[in-house]
Amino acid sequence: MNSFLNIHTPVLIISVVIVRCIFNQLKINLKTKQKGYYMKNLHKMSAYAVLIIILSMSLTVNAQNSKVITGITASGNNSSIISNDIPENLNPGQVYTVSLTMVNNGKNKWVRGDNFFLKLYDEIDSKYPADVWGVRKVNLPNDVYPSEKVIFLFNVTAPQTPGVYAFRWAMTEDYTFFGEYTDNLVNVTGERMPPVYDNYGNNAEFVSFSIPETMSAGNKYKVRITLKNTGNTVWHSSPDNEYKLVSVTGSSDAIYPEWNSLQIYLSNSVEPGQISDIEFYLTAPVNPGVYNLQWIMKRGDYYFGQKTNMATVRVTGNSTKDSDPKSYNASFMEQNVPNSMILNEFQDISVTVSNTGTNTWIKDREQLVMIDAKKSVSSFNIWNVGYIQLPRDVEPGGLVTFNFKVKPNEKGWQYFQCSMMKDDGTLFGTPSKSVEVIVSKR
Repeated sequence: MNSFLNIHTPVLIISVVIVRCIFNQLKINLKTKQKGYYMKNLHKMSAYAVLIIILSMSLTVNAQNSKVITGITASGNNSSIISNDIPENLNPGQVYTVSLTMVNNGKNKWVRGDNFFLKLYDEIDSKYPADVWGVRKVNLPNDVYPSEKVIFLFNVTAPQTPGVYAFRWAMTEDYTFFGEYTDNLVNVTGERMPPVYDNYGNNAEFVSFSIPETMSAGNKYKVRITLKNTGNTVWHSSPDNEYKLVSVTGSSDAIYPEWNSLQIYLSNSVEPGQISDIEFYLTAPVNPGVYNLQWIMKRGDYYFGQKTNMATVRVTGNSTKDSDPKSYNASFMEQNVPNSMILNEFQDISVTVSNTGTNTWIKDREQLVMIDAKKSVSSFNIWNVGYIQLPRDVEPGGLVTFNFKVKPNEKGWQYFQCSMMKDDGTLFGTPSKSVEVIVSKR
């Protein structure tokens, strides 16, 4: 009731003023008109006043909506949006970390990886490309039981073309939307930020990074950041030249004490125009939570170049280092899996995995395998690929890239996901991101 009054109080006040003016006018008319004429017009004007109030309230309710109900599904799925952090304005190409909190108010448990996703509401947003924000679906961070809340954190990249863009997201199972979806508009305006030069002609362009989205508390992880030297000076590797990568918050250095992160000096010189990888290790904090990390190049006291995109890392409380001195664990860093393939034609795939456990992976022993929606090994699958062997041994903290070919033999939307497996057939680590692939004839 209070929220109703808060929303409609201005409308009610205006409507009362309108009605009062109408009655005052009718009183004046009464002096010159017959009583029957007055009463007849009184009924008319009263009806008009009520109509004005109803229409005003309707417009106000519509203006207040920031989410739309798609409804509960036949299977009992439903969701409600509790809060969100969605920007109203972005610059072209700007990266923003969106936060969206939802509650499972249906009858079913949302199982991570079991075709439950937060997804771009394409049916409503069809006038824009499905990948307008650089991402079209977001995995659940964990299983969500009925009445439980879940927080989605994901990065979006604003489109390069200015304009007003719809930003609609909803929960889905097997491509069936349910519950509420966001109904926000984002105004993309302005120009990309110009390159930032220091007094020495240094400049850098952020290319990519490789960092696990989920880490276990207290464990050590390898991070790779790829930058391009777009200035006119050489980045020398000697500490005397003070070229280094530093973590930042705003415009100042921020040593993340909980992460055991320090300034990273270059291991090799980088010529103008050259692209280089900067690799280092992070130790996840002991306190579980969601952390944002970002870096920028620096020479002496001068920052230069683009900041990296913001990395959002979820730290869980299961520290394998403390619980198991010889553990198997894996985090998928990146993968190259196209969203469309041709039936019965070969397609190159690459998947990069980090050994985040304490055991060395041995060639011809640990393997990469395809898994189905229930997270079971799928040795016979539509991709015509079996167990994928390690190209070499991988020590703890190391990265390995699997390069292989697939040849899909079924048309339609297909599910692509893989996981690491021990020699005894046990899966370990975090599976790769699931990819929806449309397979069609040429």
